[in-house]
Formats: sequence, structure tokens, C-alpha cells
Amino acid sequence: MDYTELSIALVDSSTADIFEAELAELGFESFATEGSVLKAYIPEGQYDPGNAAEILEAYSELVESHEVKRIEHTNWNAVWESSYEPVWVDDAVFIHAPFHTPKAEAELNILVDPNMSFGTGHHPTTHMMLRAMRNIELSEKHITDFGCGSGILAIYAAHKGAHGVAIEIDPNAAKAARENLRLNDVNSFEVITGDLSALVGDAFDLILANINRNVIEESLPTFRQKLASNGWLLCAGFLDEDAKDLKHQLEHAGLVIRQEMSRDGWTMLATQSSL
Repeated sequence: MDYTELSIALVDSSTADIFEAELAELGFESFATEGSVLKAYIPEGQYDPGNAAEILEAYSELVESHEVKRIEHTNWNAVWESSYEPVWVDDAVFIHAPFHTPKAEAELNILVDPNMSFGTGHHPTTHMMLRAMRNIELSEKHITDFGCGSGILAIYAAHKGAHGVAIEIDPNAAKAARENLRLNDVNSFEVITGDLSALVGDAFDLILANINRNVIEESLPTFRQKLASNGWLLCAGFLDEDAKDLKHQLEHAGLVIRQEMSRDGWTMLATQSSL
């Protein structure tokens, strides 16, 4: 599959998260920042220049220039390898590519094969989800990673003794997640290509939802139904300004906010079902 790359030169690199959130709503799957330039990627057939132009116009004061070009799928790994840097989470989890050396001092090394899927550990939401997971007992828990991207959260959960399913609607991302689970010797999670309808079977002790706000809101009734008594729902993928409304909806659904975390303009909410 070929991709369209939208390259945006920003006046201030700290505003990249705003564009990531807006472009994710249009179907852009992955992002990379090089200095003050944000590069966003979407399957070529899904790119709508009109929709992209509306976002660029709405935030025109934040944009110096932009460029659109076609990226052949066969060249994607070379693109990632040229810019991918390893990630530390709390000086405990080290997320790295095959061309990096694992850290012996890490609590856990997670190997990720760079590709188009979302969730390389660089995004603030992935970082916060992992931090929250470190404070929850995961051993022998039944977990789903909904919208798993490259599978990092499922890999971490598996190495902490959990089992379950990772669900991803994008076939390419699901394929990448399966490969990443294999690279990390994970066999306690199954990666399913699908949507909310794939959330079947026994109730989950923990539901991970690192996805955008709209999907969280639409999926909340199902999440609540599939959450075990005293189970956890971790949500991320939305901006700080959206947290208040989402917190209200989560509480209205009978969930208790146990932890709220913010990083670089993004919020993570750790909630637990009431007994």
C-alpha cells in the first residue's frame, strides 16, 4: 500500500500535537516530527486534499508551509530507520528498534519493528498509558488492547503476566502488531483485525483504549458492559481541553476516575468500575 505524506513546517514545534489530533480524525495513521516539521501519513486512497486544506487554513497562523507527496510502502521502513529514536518510560521500560542495543538495566526491553502503525512509544499518550499500567497489578488478568496499533501495550501486559486480545481495525497495523508480539516472544495475546464487534467473550479486568475521543465516546457503553467488576478502563488519545467532558461521560457510566495524567497537551484517564 502506498501512502500520502503531508509535511507541515510549523512556526512552533510545540503545536504539533494539535495537528496530530486534527489529522487523526481524518484517518492519518502515523506521525513523525523532525525539528519543527510534522510529517503525517495516510493511505493514498484515503487522502482528501480538501479536508486537509480546511485544517491548515483553520490554523494558518501556526503554519509556515506545507508539502504533499506520495510515499511508496516499500520505502517506509527506511523512512522510520532514519529517524526512529529509542524511548525510555520512567527509566524502567526501554522501547527500541532492532538496530538499537537493549538496555540491561531496564525492567523491560520492548522491541518494535518501525513501520506505519501508530504506537511507537514516542507519542505522549502511549507513554502515559504505560506509566499507568505500571501501577496496576496485571498478573493473570484478562486484558484487551483496543486500537492496539503496534502492540506495545499488549506486549508490556503480557510480560507482566496478563493475557487477552489486541484489536486493531487497520489490517497493516494489525499485521505489524502480530510481528511485534512475535519479536517479543508474546503468545498470551491474540491480535484480531476488527472493530468494536470483536470485543466478545469473557469480561475484561482491564480495557486499554489509546484511541481518539470520538471512538472512546462511541465505544463507552460496550466498554462498560465488557468491564469486569472492579475492572479498569484506561483512556488516552484526546487533548487536555477534551478531558472535562470525557470525565463527565465516564463518571455518568459508573466509572470512578482513579488517576488523571497530562503530558504535552494530551490527557490520560485511569478509571475503575464501581463495586
